[in-house]
Amino acid sequence: MVNPATAGGAAADKQALAVAGAGPAFLPEFNRSKLGSMGIELELMVLDRLTYDLLPAAPDILRLLDMQEKKWVATPEITTSMLEVATSILGGYAEAAGELEEIRASVQRAAFAVGAAISGGGAHPFQRWNEQRIYPKERYYESAKKFGYLAKTFTVFGMHVHVGVPSADEAIRVCAWLTQRAPLFIALSANSPCWQGEDSAFCSARSNVVSAFPMSGTMPAHIRTWAQFRAHFERLAGHGIVNSIKDFYWDVRPKPEYGTIELRVLDTPLKPAYAAALGSYARELCIEVYDRPGRWPSDDCQELYAWNRFNAAKEGVGASWIDPEDGSRRQVADVVRGDLERLARRTNDPGFGQAVRVIEALLADGGQAGWLRGHMDAGSGMNDIARVASEQFEHR
Repeated sequence: MVNPATAGGAAADKQALAVAGAGPAFLPEFNRSKLGSMGIELELMVLDRLTYDLLPAAPDILRLLDMQEKKWVATPEITTSMLEVATSILGGYAEAAGELEEIRASVQRAAFAVGAAISGGGAHPFQRWNEQRIYPKERYYESAKKFGYLAKTFTVFGMHVHVGVPSADEAIRVCAWLTQRAPLFIALSANSPCWQGEDSAFCSARSNVVSAFPMSGTMPAHIRTWAQFRAHFERLAGHGIVNSIKDFYWDVRPKPEYGTIELRVLDTPLKPAYAAALGSYARELCIEVYDRPGRWPSDDCQELYAWNRFNAAKEGVGASWIDPEDGSRRQVADVVRGDLERLARRTNDPGFGQAVRVIEALLADGGQAGWLRGHMDAGSGMNDIARVASEQFEHR
């Protein structure tokens, strides 16, 4: 897996121009990377320490973080009340948990220095999209021109997991398989029951926001090789629809410059340990699929995916999941436990047992969304919900 903090060269320059809309469409070659190398990205809320509303202080926090020597990176996001952190290349649960805790502590200190708090969570409970400010960066200004008000509604907060795959063709196959498991990660990470000051009646309101974008959804089922993916990209680029890989808002997509596939459906967890555990679960699934060459998901998968995704966002860890391979309907919790038991028998990650225990905690009592709803049922208002979520993230 290529480290995003050190990637460079002519191809990187072309990619940067394409992403910014300042150059021609560009899709880099798929970089070979070590199977199971892992990176985790978290989009974090920046909050006012008194009101717990979103606070446009990300530029100030990033300036402080830029002064630190670190192996992880912190970057802006589309509006000024959010920032993104990305780990270095990780090898398993213990590394992920340790580095994410280091990130949490560093970002919290920088936020405190400018009078802000930080938080996980997929969507701020009471922010208004029209009050957000686009981050002063050319790429984001271009996105605002292209997508109108949708750019500001994209003030939602997700976790992305990158898993290294040694070959481009296998990355496409693993991507297809991981997509079918993506609703399980929506359910496990769901922690955004409120949207624009209202109870959304969803466990993950965030999951609905991205669907408005034209290139959301999943990788087309007919794509089975890297050459077919490149042809798909070039066809869309020829129509002016895409300019870089970042224009695909798919739930799972290949990330060629890093040599990874990228799972993009999760709400940012309320605790760093949750993020490490869910990343480790995704990593083990990818390794398992890679070790079974030649197998592809059923042709019926795409028909059932939309329902599985909706149900996971609506019901969280209490959702049911229709297995696209045999049509059986099972509870998400049972599917996840079956996966974890099977993966635990084959893993080479000595920390995976701890990851399993953390995920068991996520399955309990309605998950993170259930925990937040418990506060709501006890009479907490929207400011209190934002506060308790922030306290979960900031307290080790």
